[in-house]
Amino acid sequence: MSALAALQRAFAAALHDGADGAIAERVRPAGAPVGARIAQYRRNMGANQHDALAAAYPVVRRLVGDAFFTGMARRYGAEHPSRSGDLHLFGDAFDRFVAAYAPARSLAYLADVARLEWACHECFHAADAQLDASALARVPASRRHELRLRLHPAVRLLESPHPIVAIREANQPGNDGTPARAAGPDRVLVWRDRLEVRVRCLDRAEWELLRSLARGATLEDAVAAMGAAQAERVLAAALARCGADGVIAGFDLAASRA
Repeated sequence: MSALAALQRAFAAALHDGADGAIAERVRPAGAPVGARIAQYRRNMGANQHDALAAAYPVVRRLVGDAFFTGMARRYGAEHPSRSGDLHLFGDAFDRFVAAYAPARSLAYLADVARLEWACHECFHAADAQLDASALARVPASRRHELRLRLHPAVRLLESPHPIVAIREANQPGNDGTPARAAGPDRVLVWRDRLEVRVRCLDRAEWELLRSLARGATLEDAVAAMGAAQAERVLAAALARCGADGVIAGFDLAASRA
């Protein structure tokens, strides 16, 4: 290990674990005790991580209150130290942390609300893509069953036994926190429309369609997953809606079946 790498690891240990000893001799007092200077870095790091979580999880923060959220953020930072210089990635395990966080156990829906918020966060920061509609229109009708429609990078699908979409909507700025629905389940589509993230619940047929497409199924197999009766009822409208919303961003053709 190089001397620089060793120094960096010692500094990281001092920030995360409070182990100042290995780094103290490398810090200049500059008018303040070495421990106080390291502690200032530690507080700044904690504040930055707290603010990154608060930006990604505003509904969770509102549901539990500022003091409770601050405690959660502190514990999360200790158990899941940042592995990237990009703070946008810091909260990627927060939903799993919340699910295991004993003080939040009475809020059964909280981890799934966090999962929905992270999906929104990821969609906002995801790469862009655009469907070549003219190329899609040139696919012969005889081969359309072979299409594999690719979802946009800024699309996420999730489901929950709780009414997480209603909870999220009730806790947007200006709303009073009372959900319009008291029960789930919710099957949720999250996507980005230009610079705005949108969320809506799906019925089972459209959910099966999009989940199949997300798994790489051909259009033929995705329709089969919906069921013939459901496909006849909703397929055309669902595909048109996905196209208009930018949920579909590409396609390829599966190998022809013998």
